[in-house]
Amino acid sequence: MKFARELAEPWGLLLAATSAGVAWAVQLPVLVAVLIGIAVLAARAGVASLGREPQPERRAARMLDVSAGSAEDNWLRRAEAAADGFASLSASLDAGPLADRVADMEPVVQETLATLRRLAGRASATGKALTRVDLDAVTRERRRLEQSMASAREEVRSDLEQALTAVQAQADVHARLSGARDKLLAQLQSGALGLDSLVARVAELTAATTDVTVETGAVRELSDQLEGIRQGVLETEQATRKSLG
Repeated sequence: MKFARELAEPWGLLLAATSAGVAWAVQLPVLVAVLIGIAVLAARAGVASLGREPQPERRAARMLDVSAGSAEDNWLRRAEAAADGFASLSASLDAGPLADRVADMEPVVQETLATLRRLAGRASATGKALTRVDLDAVTRERRRLEQSMASAREEVRSDLEQALTAVQAQADVHARLSGARDKLLAQLQSGALGLDSLVARVAELTAATTDVTVETGAVRELSDQLEGIRQGVLETEQATRKSLG
């Protein structure tokens, strides 16, 4: 594949055309001139493809660990159980419109579950980061510095202001992390319960008397419900990625 790409390189084509033109200019037969151009192009492509370093393989996104026994772990397990239930229901349906539509939804359920796994991992990572900021200690330190500022001499005021800025920065980090974790946990809960609700609705539809009744709109509502869940978890992932970096 590298050799083929090198054959299409503009500089190689230009060099081949120039070589063929020179050969023709010195009154060599046209066929010989063309063959010379082709040989130059092939030689140049071969040397370039051998000398060029291979492209580094694209690294897969690292999956963050989920803390065992944490709130996010519990909601993730709930979502996984719901996804397993959906797959089991899908496999048990008789052939028909409902079975076809539910089968089409299964990849979206798995995609949603994969996003929830990433959210759970990010929630655990955020929780661990929160433990590194002692908010009580930060609050006490800020109060002490504010009191010192009130009676500080002018020559030390700038140093106290810098210290207060540093302490406030820690408080701001804690606030951002707390907000992000709360958002992640809320979406994990919403996503897990949404998948639970979806499974319950599919189970209910399997009791419908005819596929004609099911196809009139109820299955479309299932697709809309699933799409809402998927969009919600994706938006949360994007929002927390922007806020936390």
